[in-house]
Amino acid sequence: MPTPSLQPSSTANDDALELGPDLPMSVFTSTEPWHPERIGALALYCSDGRWGEAFDDFCHKCLHIPRYDRWAVPGGPAWLATPATGGAFAKEAAEQLDFLVNVHELQRIVLITHHGCAAYTRRLERPAGECLPVQMSDLSNAAQALRRRYASILVEGYVAMRRGRCLSFHQIEV
Repeated sequence: MPTPSLQPSSTANDDALELGPDLPMSVFTSTEPWHPERIGALALYCSDGRWGEAFDDFCHKCLHIPRYDRWAVPGGPAWLATPATGGAFAKEAAEQLDFLVNVHELQRIVLITHHGCAAYTRRLERPAGECLPVQMSDLSNAAQALRRRYASILVEGYVAMRRGRCLSFHQIEV
């Protein structure tokens, strides 16, 4: 299949792209418009999809960051707490984080861990409630590591809790 050509359109709208004839019809067109301005914030949290909408809701409505870079990995900020044991992943992730900080001009990093995180229950081989103290410690260590690496960036830490279907977020001094 030939590579689609993306060439500027000659229409009055300079942002429009003319998609080459080899591109198939779109399967979806978003009604959400493009927002060109950067917000300068990143949220780093666990990739557990059951929490995704709540994380967005929290960031949008409580933290007032309408658009932010999202970094979702198992265990969320846990890899930052002990980068020496993270091996190649920690090295590569740090390079990616450097890229985001510089190119996206980040001014704020929000770290979120959540109760019942499978990355912790598996790693520690303990029930969720017994993992929470380690998660809090890791959250603090991750924030300290970020502050050492990026002195001018605001770093915040939160733990998300669940009671039945109700999700709550609690700021942790990090």
